[in-house]
Amino acid sequence: MEDFVPDKANWDAFHNRVFCEICVEEIDAGNRPLGSITSKGYKNLYEKFFSRTGRKHTKLQLKNRWDALKGLYNFWLTINKATGLGWDSAKGTVVASDSWWKENTKGHAEWKKLRNGPPENLSELERMFDNSHVDGSSSYVPGEGVGANVINEEQLGDVGVEEININRKGANMLKRSASVNNDSPKKYRKNPMVKIMKGIMENMQSSSAVTNKVLQGEMRSESIKEVMRLTVESGAIEGSDEHFMATKLFVKAENRDMFLTLTTKEGRLNWLKRWCDEKKKE
Repeated sequence: MEDFVPDKANWDAFHNRVFCEICVEEIDAGNRPLGSITSKGYKNLYEKFFSRTGRKHTKLQLKNRWDALKGLYNFWLTINKATGLGWDSAKGTVVASDSWWKENTKGHAEWKKLRNGPPENLSELERMFDNSHVDGSSSYVPGEGVGANVINEEQLGDVGVEEININRKGANMLKRSASVNNDSPKKYRKNPMVKIMKGIMENMQSSSAVTNKVLQGEMRSESIKEVMRLTVESGAIEGSDEHFMATKLFVKAENRDMFLTLTTKEGRLNWLKRWCDEKKKE
């Protein structure tokens, strides 16, 4: 791109839609081979975005937007899979308390909008990120931002890596292109980027496993805290039969899910009382 004074980024609904549409076009053109847009793709993105909106953005501005949308989309997937959260069929999104949303969207203003419904341009986001390779930026842990281990064309340099694919069963594969001359078979071993890339690939799977465990544990803990708060709020004070019953029931995710579907304090308290009555009959 030629030197220019970039416009200040303004990712309103219109500019965001145009950005996503162009990204999908570049994916269809083969300019996202490793899960990130290539230099050619960013050049096309810059030119198309300027043509359709009249706004000039640097590659860094465009990449930052890509990363922000990836974080938004992965958070959306995470909360849809989380146990212990309710579901609002009218809005098409999860139901959680004010404190839950505040804690889990801290530092991410766009994520807060998911309380009112799915992210804008969802079909485009699915195309942009569902089939991308694991790159460390797709993991989400409540309270943390998006990872920064994006591997793109510039970072690969002249290593000659054609494709990086992490097998879900744990087999890491690094396919090298045939661009290296036959008379220098040791070039890859000498290039320090090869060692760096291998280290990144070997660490990704173990990091992903740890992240999943942390995520599941933290989401379960937050879910239990939320339903126990509602239990007390509904009139089942600590030490009561109903409160004790809640501590036994809410170990199971399905009981927490059912409790969260009840919309009134009276309904929740009566639900716990009926559990207590059923237990006494046994």
